[in-house]
Amino acid sequence: MVFAVGFAATSLNLGGRQSYLAVVHQLRAGQAIKGSDLAVVQVGTDAGLGLIPASAQGSVVGQQAALPLAPGALLTRREVGPASFPPAGQQVIAVAVKTGQYPAEMTAGAHVVVGTAPAPGSSGPISALPLSAAPSAVVLSITPGTDSATGSVSLLADAGAASAIASIPAAQVQLVLSAPAGS
Repeated sequence: MVFAVGFAATSLNLGGRQSYLAVVHQLRAGQAIKGSDLAVVQVGTDAGLGLIPASAQGSVVGQQAALPLAPGALLTRREVGPASFPPAGQQVIAVAVKTGQYPAEMTAGAHVVVGTAPAPGSSGPISALPLSAAPSAVVLSITPGTDSATGSVSLLADAGAASAIASIPAAQVQLVLSAPAGS
């Protein structure tokens, strides 16, 4: 009887769980997906998300990532195929940054406002945009510099914001974490 109850409890806990593919390593849009980039995870339900079953791993390997993929993300059908990134009307821009030009807490996926800091060594008044009028973007990736070397941050922004960001001198770029629009 104890075994039957234990089996029934285990069946209820595992019932409905299926094996799906998850991303193990960060992948760029257009990058070929390798078997080592994928893991099999148990998920309670697909819930209409279009998750890719583990049994389809062979058909996924060798395909391209349609979008940038983050480690730990469940893989969906819309994320596999020809690169469709950046989305229409959006541009990816890289900005050169040194330590202190962005918050240490900033991570990929963060929403930022791109402000203008005073030029190094300047002592006169600055003509910077107020942050409320500064262009905004989403952080795609961060490549920190080593020691005092300059690193880079890739940002996704609409075309107008990307143009405004590109016009800021590198030494004056200041990334400020912000809440997503509408929150």
